[in-house]
Amino acid sequence: MPDPRTCAACAWWKRSAPKLANALRDPSASEVVGVCHLNPPVVVQGNAAFPVTLYPETHESRFCGSWRDASDGPTGGARTVVEFKPREAA
Repeated sequence: MPDPRTCAACAWWKRSAPKLANALRDPSASEVVGVCHLNPPVVVQGNAAFPVTLYPETHESRFCGSWRDASDGPTGGARTVVEFKPREAA
C-alpha cells in the first residue's frame, strides 16, 4: 500500500498555488504541481534585473519529514496560549 503522507494531503502544500511570494500564479502551472509553504520563500536571481522570492514547487506525489495532515492544519491543531506579564516599574 502506498504511503498516504504525500504533498497532496499535506497542510503545508497548496495545489497550483503561486510560487512567487507576490501571489502571481503561473497560468501554465500543472494541476499536479503545487508549492510548499512550510518554509519561507527563497530569493532567486533569474534573468530579470532584480531577484524574486519563490516557494519550492513539488509534485503532489512527493512527501517530506515535516508532513502534517491537512485536516489538522499547519500547526497540527494545537492552540498556542501566550501569557502576558507586564513589566514591573524600576
